[in-house]
Amino acid sequence: MKPRNKNLSKKCLIQFKKGFRNIEDLRREISSSLATKNNLWLSYDEDAGIERLTRTHKGFGYHTHYELGDFFDLPAEGGEADMEALAYAEPYLWFCGSMSLKRNSPSEGDSLEEQLQDLFQIDLDANRFSLGCIPCIKSNGTFELLKEAKYNGKTIKPLMLRGGAKSTELHNALMKDEHLERFMMLPSKDNGFDIEGLAVDNDRIFIGLRGPVLNGYAVILEISCKEFDGQLFLNKKPGEDKLYRKHFLNLNGMGIRELNIDKKGNLYVLAGPTMDLDGTISIYKVKGGLEDNYASVVLKPERLFDVARGSEIEHGEDKAEGMAFLSDTEILITYDSPIKERLDGDNAVWMDCYEIEA
Repeated sequence: MKPRNKNLSKKCLIQFKKGFRNIEDLRREISSSLATKNNLWLSYDEDAGIERLTRTHKGFGYHTHYELGDFFDLPAEGGEADMEALAYAEPYLWFCGSMSLKRNSPSEGDSLEEQLQDLFQIDLDANRFSLGCIPCIKSNGTFELLKEAKYNGKTIKPLMLRGGAKSTELHNALMKDEHLERFMMLPSKDNGFDIEGLAVDNDRIFIGLRGPVLNGYAVILEISCKEFDGQLFLNKKPGEDKLYRKHFLNLNGMGIRELNIDKKGNLYVLAGPTMDLDGTISIYKVKGGLEDNYASVVLKPERLFDVARGSEIEHGEDKAEGMAFLSDTEILITYDSPIKERLDGDNAVWMDCYEIEA
């Protein structure tokens, strides 16, 4: 593909709490970003938490950390959730783990037998199989995550999709899917099943997959949920056979890194390499959003511009993984493995902002 570069509108400084226990992991491994008015929400790979920041004159600061385990009984206490996706739909902040398997990497200095064993071994982190929502209510200009809240005369509480330590209701349903079943037991970096995007529009919940990519087409799953006895259950659409819908987008071989839906219903996709590769990371637009149907194929989504090009930096650095709408016309791009020039002091990192057509 030919490059489609775009000039930055500005830089944004994200300042975390000094002395935060995982500060280096946090500022170097941001996996998802979301904006609600003056608040920025972030997740990162090596934890089971959500970070909230508040707007400052340079970007965002006043860091607050929320532990997922304070809202839910997680399968693995203290284990990572590989939080890859955040979304907001009043009155909830939604989150999703990758629901992926991982293959070990060989370690320098190990014997050949140990390195071969590493490449053979596939691990499962129980907390990765998490999809849910937490009451997110605005008070005195700041949004708060709450264990219980009043909304429209009702008491609302955190909710998690039904599942266990090794799967969810969605994961189980996909094990028999004609397009995806062969990929469900493959590790994420082997073009296996790997969630990295989430967007919520009324009762439509969209889940973007980094993998698998099928003959150049990325996959977005769509679900809707109903609440029963403190849990979320998949809710089948009237007249449809499956508990989920499938949408295929021609992203020229790229997988999905982030999803957003604007006020007009347009869908924005941050797309990049599906496996452990350097490459172009671009923003695509689907005008009017995805068809309200059991399935769809989007042959020609509009490629707006590139936010990273793998050939221009060191391997594995500046991987754009988060895309937050700061306003109707400005987006923030956050990076996993930022280049050292982005790091500021001991607790901050510079990210990029772009202007985008409303």
